[in-house]
Amino acid sequence: MQLRESIGATFLIKIMVVFIVIYNSLLAVAVNYAMVFRVKNRIIDLIEQHEGCKGAKQPIQDYIANVGYYRAASSVVNPYDIIPVKVPGRGTYYKVNTYIVFNFPILQNVFYFNVSGDTQIVYGVNEDEWVCNWPR
Repeated sequence: MQLRESIGATFLIKIMVVFIVIYNSLLAVAVNYAMVFRVKNRIIDLIEQHEGCKGAKQPIQDYIANVGYYRAASSVVNPYDIIPVKVPGRGTYYKVNTYIVFNFPILQNVFYFNVSGDTQIVYGVNEDEWVCNWPR
């Protein structure tokens, strides 16, 4: 009788460990996914504050270096892209894409997410300020 109860307790502990691992994994995914949204929103804010990519280059690079975003997007070649879109007769808006890859020890690259957003239209952007894909 005691042997059967100890086997049942061992099985119950294994189930609890599996659920704890799943819960912690989901929590880590949620925290990193929230960071990607925060980075995207901050890049959009900096582009709008500096009215284009030219003035926002250094603040964006400083922010990315300090927030730890490269850990979340470590296996992505370009962890963020800024694409200018010209609106004829009005100005330019910028499409910002941020990426995140979740690397799990056994499964490797399982999840790859792209989060994108747009700035407001920026008026008076010169053609030389259009280029946003500077070397990282």
